Amino acid sequence: MVLQSWNAQQYLKHAAYVPDFGQDALELLSVEPGEIILDLGCGEGTLAAQIQNRGALVTGIDTAEDMLKQADEKGIKTLLMSGEKLEFENEFNAVFSNAALHWMQDYKGVIRGVVKALKPGGRFVGEMGCDRNCRIIRSAMENVFAENRDFGPYKSPWIFPSPKTYMHALKEAGFSLTYHTEIERRTPLETGMKGWLELFTGSLTEELSEAHKKRFYKETIKRLKPDLYSKEKGWEADYVCMRFAAYLPVNTT
Repeated sequence: MVLQSWNAQQYLKHAAYVPDFGQDALELLSVEPGEIILDLGCGEGTLAAQIQNRGALVTGIDTAEDMLKQADEKGIKTLLMSGEKLEFENEFNAVFSNAALHWMQDYKGVIRGVVKALKPGGRFVGEMGCDRNCRIIRSAMENVFAENRDFGPYKSPWIFPSPKTYMHALKEAGFSLTYHTEIERRTPLETGMKGWLELFTGSLTEELSEAHKKRFYKETIKRLKPDLYSKEKGWEADYVCMRFAAYLPVNTT
C-alpha cells in the first residue's frame, strides 16, 4: 500500500469541514490548563492550536510533512511520526485524535502505543470513521476496480472497525470507557465528488496511469450520482463516525 500523501492547501480547499466537525470531540476532551496533550494525526494543526489556546502544552504528530508545516506556522510543536509507531512513554495527560485513526491500519497497535504514551489516569479522546462510514462511496470504488482489472487489486486506504469492535479493543488494552456514540453525518461537498476523490484516494490511485485515474474518477462518480447527488443539495458524502472517550485507571495496588 502506497502511503497517502497530503497537500495542505488542497486539504483546506476540499475538506475544511473536517476540523469543524471535530469541535464536539474537542469539547469532550475537556482541556485543563497546563496539561500535556498529544494530537495524534494533527494534520494542519487547526484543532491542535485550539487545544493549545486553552492552556495545554501540545505535541502534534503526523506522517504528512506539508501538513506539519502548516501546524508549525500555528505555533504547534510537531513531530514527523506514524501513529502506528508511537515513540512516547508515560508523557501525556491525554491523547486526542480527530479524523485520523481510520488511516492507521494497525488500530490495535495504535491503541497499545497510546497506552504507553499516557500517564496513569490519562485519557484517550477521538473521533473516526466506523464500519458504516462512506459505505456507498467505498462500494462504488470497489466495483469500479472489479470491473477494470487493468487497475490492479483494490486496496482500501482505510480501516473502519465497528464501534463494538473498537470499544472492545480499548477495553482489552486496559481503558475504561466514559463515552461513546455513533454519528450519521451526510456532508455537503462544496467542491464536488471529484475533489473528494482526488484528495482522499491518493494512495489508492497513486500507481494508476493518468488515463486510468480519469477513468476511475469518471466511473465512480457515475455510480455515485443516483445516491449522493441532488440538484437541491449538490454532492454529499455518506459519513458515519464514532466518537469516544476513555481513560487508563490508576493502579492503586
